[in-house]
Amino acid sequence: MRFLLAALALTLPMLASAERADRFQKTVISYDGDMHYDTVKGVSKFSDHVEASKGSLLISSDYLTAAQSPEGDYLYTVTSLKDNVAKFKQKQDSANDKWVNGEGKSIAYREKDDLLTIDDNAKVRIIENGNVTGEATGAKITYDAKTEQIVVKSASDTTGSGKKVRSMLILMPKPAPLKK
Repeated sequence: MRFLLAALALTLPMLASAERADRFQKTVISYDGDMHYDTVKGVSKFSDHVEASKGSLLISSDYLTAAQSPEGDYLYTVTSLKDNVAKFKQKQDSANDKWVNGEGKSIAYREKDDLLTIDDNAKVRIIENGNVTGEATGAKITYDAKTEQIVVKSASDTTGSGKKVRSMLILMPKPAPLKK
């Protein structure tokens, strides 16, 4: 019995942090247009309906640039054309079906730090079991996928224009305990 409890205690943290394994997954990039790879600089450029997936993380837009650092990590930057938006979604570590979705004019994903930066009309939503439980808009939003923290900046922080940040968080009540 003790062995069973010890085994269960060791596997629960692994179950709770399954999505953290995203950073160890390979990145798959699909696109409908052109690809240009600079072997000297280690930079790849993709165009037309580009999607990059890495585990549960999906980033998509019109253009993607993948730049490899000397250490071997990548910086992925997706940008959108005209009225389109760059998008991302990623499953969070949670017992519930919890996702973070975001969009903006451009999104940068720094693989080394597991950090997403959404610029220009940035919006992030937290969706839990199909319901929006949080939403934020601002000039720039940073989502740290390692720590699952979101930082929202107003336009005045980045441009001096004074445009405000808007956030909404819905605190879900605890389920009623079973009555005997």
